[in-house]
Amino acid sequence: MFNIRDELQCYVTCISDSGLLPLIGVVLLAATLMFGLYLKSTDTKNRLISLVLGQLSILAAIALIIHAMNCSQMLSLEIYMAYVILSTSIILLLPRVYYKVLIKRYKARPITEIMDWPQEFVDELDIKATVYYYDSAVPGAFASGKAIFLSIGMLELTDTPELKAILAHEVWHLRHNNKTPILRQLALMSFTGNHSQDELEILADRFAEKTVGKAALESARAKLV
Repeated sequence: MFNIRDELQCYVTCISDSGLLPLIGVVLLAATLMFGLYLKSTDTKNRLISLVLGQLSILAAIALIIHAMNCSQMLSLEIYMAYVILSTSIILLLPRVYYKVLIKRYKARPITEIMDWPQEFVDELDIKATVYYYDSAVPGAFASGKAIFLSIGMLELTDTPELKAILAHEVWHLRHNNKTPILRQLALMSFTGNHSQDELEILADRFAEKTVGKAALESARAKLV
């Protein structure tokens, strides 16, 4: 029968006897320093790098703890490993097919049925993605897999430069969509929360600003607030 007191005692005993306690302490200190840099830094890329390094440090500490354990049938470790395997499989595999589910769910249609330039603009940004529209009066835009989705409300609300800014923002996400699941998985496995999403949004905005100009991006943002 699972007994939390016995499991904790086993952790303390095994870690103390393994000789890895000082190394685990150093790694956890490194994680603390990285998260501190994340909170203090004002540069988006530096914040993202320090956050990832902090998460990796926590994972390294967890790996050292697992290595130090010599108790059999450690239920907490078994649960964690099952959680890692299941969540990794879902997060890494789901984005590859989920956009097809979204097409059916939103009854999305290729944007070329009503206008050509949004698809041509995305093609010019050198990415293989199809732009779709769906019937909703609520302004919305998002990207998944190999698709960018725009609501009818978004098409009606924005002018051409603003819509280009939105499309460029989503293109950036598609270009880096292989990193996003990995960052999300790091957050899950290290129990630190997915704070990286805010940094990715800022970087996507910077790409949009560079592509179509700051005025178009700010104008689009103002309409969506």
